[in-house]
Amino acid sequence: MTFKNIFDSGGDEADSAKKAADALNRDIPGAGTVSGPVRDLESKQDPWLVRQTAHGAFDVMGFLNPLLQKFHDASADQLRAAQDPASTFAMASSAMKKAAEAMKVEIRPEDLPNVSTERASLLLTTELGQSEGLAVDPARNKAYVGDLAGQKLSAVDLATGAKRVVASSLGDIRDVTLDGNGTAYAADYGGGRVVAVDLTTGSVRTVASVLGAYGVALDGAGKAYVANWNDGQLIAVDLKSGQKNTVTDGLGRASAVALAGNGKAYVGQREGGALYEVDLAAGTKRLVTTLPAANATRVALDGAGNAYVADSGGGRLYLVNLADGAQRVVASGLGHPYGLALDGGNGRIYVSNQEGQLWRLSQRVAQALGGIGKVVP
Repeated sequence: MTFKNIFDSGGDEADSAKKAADALNRDIPGAGTVSGPVRDLESKQDPWLVRQTAHGAFDVMGFLNPLLQKFHDASADQLRAAQDPASTFAMASSAMKKAAEAMKVEIRPEDLPNVSTERASLLLTTELGQSEGLAVDPARNKAYVGDLAGQKLSAVDLATGAKRVVASSLGDIRDVTLDGNGTAYAADYGGGRVVAVDLTTGSVRTVASVLGAYGVALDGAGKAYVANWNDGQLIAVDLKSGQKNTVTDGLGRASAVALAGNGKAYVGQREGGALYEVDLAAGTKRLVTTLPAANATRVALDGAGNAYVADSGGGRLYLVNLADGAQRVVASGLGHPYGLALDGGNGRIYVSNQEGQLWRLSQRVAQALGGIGKVVP
């Protein structure tokens, strides 16, 4: 519809209303110079009632006639303005200006594109031996990687990939974790013990004897939790006294343990691919999920209700929802990964394998639909 159509229609409606008002004005008794009918009515009816009714109608008509005339005149003026291009442009510009003034544009940080140049996967270094066990210290930009064959622990600079041996004679080392105060704790499966390693001097001492020790994690309150491969147990160890007690059993070939910080532990099963949730206070357990045709050799938690699980048999990294057990592969081509650690503050995942490689993966890319895919050196 054009402006002309709109204002033509408005003018026509005003004309029709005005004509109707004129006709009504003529038909009202006493209107104009006609007063005889009014006098006849007043002689037969209540004079006051008739007078008020007729005079009220006169007042209404006196109001309507000028109003309808103004409406008619305004419609004509608006039509002329609409047919003037300059006037139409000015009206449209004014409307656009008001709309722009009322509009408030807000760009949130999460709406901005991610311009990070960090690669989805990066091979940091090689020749770390038959790696089993990995711990990361983001504050010092270091990773600590255990070597099963060499019975040693190496420190890797995460910025340059430079490496050096910090301790040796560690026995059949299977897992390693850090206390944040310069000490690493390792599970010596063959020796059936948990050992403490001074990262400055390289000295080693036995903390407790635990047969079948395969995975180890610290709670930050003076206890280590050890996954017992032989008996399918989760064992709590006091780091000062060496005293230990069994939290729960029936975990199969337990190889990994990760602590959630809310009284829950998550235990991975290398043979069978099961992932369990254990209530540390009650000693009860719940099967979270079973990875099909995979090993749940190492487990790391992201603090947001998910677990990353390294499949040492298939060379894959899984992301598992701890609430409902939903799972998907987020990276593959990792060789035989036996070491897994997260640096959540920097959004990075670290994986070491028995081929002696240390990988850095982007946690952001891993979480995205499709994940990282196959890693490429």
